[in-house]
Amino acid sequence: MKVELLRTHFAELPEPALPPELWPRIERARVRQRTRRRQLLATSVMAAAMAVISLPLLHDRIATAPDIMAGAPRAPLREHPLRTLDRELQHAYERGASDQELKRLWQQREALARQGADADIPRPVEI
Repeated sequence: MKVELLRTHFAELPEPALPPELWPRIERARVRQRTRRRQLLATSVMAAAMAVISLPLLHDRIATAPDIMAGAPRAPLREHPLRTLDRELQHAYERGASDQELKRLWQQREALARQGADADIPRPVEI
C-alpha cells in the first residue's frame, strides 16, 4: 500500500526543467558512440578478412620451409628404465599417491640402482 502511495505521489510531481544545452550534448555523445562502434566493426571485419586471406599463404610457407631439425640429434626411442621410474615417482608425488604406492616405487628404484642400471646415465659435474 505504501508503494502505491509513493508511485502516485511521484507521478504527480512536475517534470524537472532540463537545461537546453543538455540535448545537444547527448546527441553528440550518441554520434561518437555510433562512430566508435562502426570503426570497431570495420576493424574487426578487416582483421578477419586478412586472417582468412593469409592462411593459405602461411600454410604454403610452412609446407615449403626447410626442416631446421633435420640434422639435430634425436632422443633415443627407448628411455632408460631408471629415468622412467623417476618420472613415475614424480607423477606419483604430484597426484598425491598413497604411501604404499610411493614405498613400492622407491623399492623398485633402489633395486634398479643396486643392479647398476644407472651406470650409463650421465651425472652432473660440479664446475
